[in-house]
Amino acid sequence: MSGLRANLTVVLLYALCWPVLRDSLHKLWFLTQQHGALNYVDQRYADHPVSSALHLLPGLIFFLIGPVQFHPGVRRFRRLHRGIGYVFVGTGLLSSVGVMHMVLVFPALGGLLTQVVTWVLCAGMSGAMILAVLKIRQREMKTHHRLMRLAFAIGLSVSTARYFIHAAEALFGLGFEQSFSLASALGVIVNLSVVAAFEGFGIKRKIGWNIPGSRRRGKP
Repeated sequence: MSGLRANLTVVLLYALCWPVLRDSLHKLWFLTQQHGALNYVDQRYADHPVSSALHLLPGLIFFLIGPVQFHPGVRRFRRLHRGIGYVFVGTGLLSSVGVMHMVLVFPALGGLLTQVVTWVLCAGMSGAMILAVLKIRQREMKTHHRLMRLAFAIGLSVSTARYFIHAAEALFGLGFEQSFSLASALGVIVNLSVVAAFEGFGIKRKIGWNIPGSRRRGKP
């Protein structure tokens, strides 16, 4: 990956992370304030400040350091990359446990379906990160990278969903509660589709399928 392409990739990832970074900072500030009457969505956070903070703070760190881990320049500094990686995995696991608890006590928008899907996605992200750590210890670099990309894509789906929520409000006048379930589903579908396409393209490029100029001259 060229330097420019690597830099643009990190910038794009931060742009995708921006909605959840902004919302997390806003919600953490919100938890420190006194409040009067609140809407339903905000009231849930006010009623459960500890549970909310245990999800929001690790999640904020997860999204702040996640994109730089995919930059080849950072990976060249192995100790730094390893140290940030352990923080990335640790905060991802803590945030996952936090949101799994939150959807049970808030209660979750979307009810039982949201609770089940959230638990499945959090388990998938956590499992991918744990396996990625095991694979890097076994020196299986490519598998490690694929698992980390998968884990981050699952985690990032919550931020991708925010773009769909904002679009639903701007285009159709739908509020957060009305668009949340569909937007969350679209966030997961889009992110996993992008990862699948990226991995599929990488495999085809490696074996020379459907890539212009992949065959050497003189060979059939």
